[in-house]
Amino acid sequence: MTVADKAQIAGIIIQTSALLWAIWQFRLESTRRRLAQAAESLLRRDNEAKALSAQRIEIYQRLEIESNRVFEFEARHPQLVPMMKRRLAPVHSLDELNVQNEYGDRMDAQQIAMIARKYYEMNCNLFEIAARLRKLDLIDADVFGSWVAWYFDTGTEWGFRALWADLRDNYTADLRGIFDPLCVALIDAWDVPHAEGRLAPARPDGTLPDVTLEEVEHRRGAFYEQIGTLLACPVISGWIRKVDESRLPLPHPMAYC
Repeated sequence: MTVADKAQIAGIIIQTSALLWAIWQFRLESTRRRLAQAAESLLRRDNEAKALSAQRIEIYQRLEIESNRVFEFEARHPQLVPMMKRRLAPVHSLDELNVQNEYGDRMDAQQIAMIARKYYEMNCNLFEIAARLRKLDLIDADVFGSWVAWYFDTGTEWGFRALWADLRDNYTADLRGIFDPLCVALIDAWDVPHAEGRLAPARPDGTLPDVTLEEVEHRRGAFYEQIGTLLACPVISGWIRKVDESRLPLPHPMAYC
């Protein structure tokens, strides 16, 4: 082998080594870049998850603050609101209601209707926000489940059902999908028979007629099933069953609700 051949082979070896070195450096740099990008992506996702968690907490806190305003409204009208919240209407017309405003003056039918409307508008505004946030997955299913309980209790109030037909066009299809079936069912099963005198009249002890607890619980279970199906949420559908499984053994002897 001549010197020229040896020099050529040496040149090939050097070029090959340089090429292999360059390839190795490229792959090493690519791996470092991918690892850095993966770490950055992981950190970004972690920060986004933390931000979303903080946002959910803030949203829930704001909802709770706003709900306190509803309770403050109730406290300012201790005679009217309880009458509207009964399951069956205690009178045949608003003129028959003998209730006073927060200043001690008797309210006429127009004032009663206006205050009742404002009260239920406050409720529905909150309900609509909660339903929208659940649809956007910004509040957890178990948190929303506690709101479904509030939805149902409101739907069982005659004062709400008497207004819902007039209120419903102010709210989204999401909220109408929640309240329409409940109101239709309870007006047919409770309000119409009550207005026609087909439910129990006022009792001898002076207490007003009411539906049975068994009927209310039956409607409650059906309502949770309806909302769970509407939102495709097994947590809501199974809410009552979970509550029953963890029922307290005995009620307090002086329970007042």
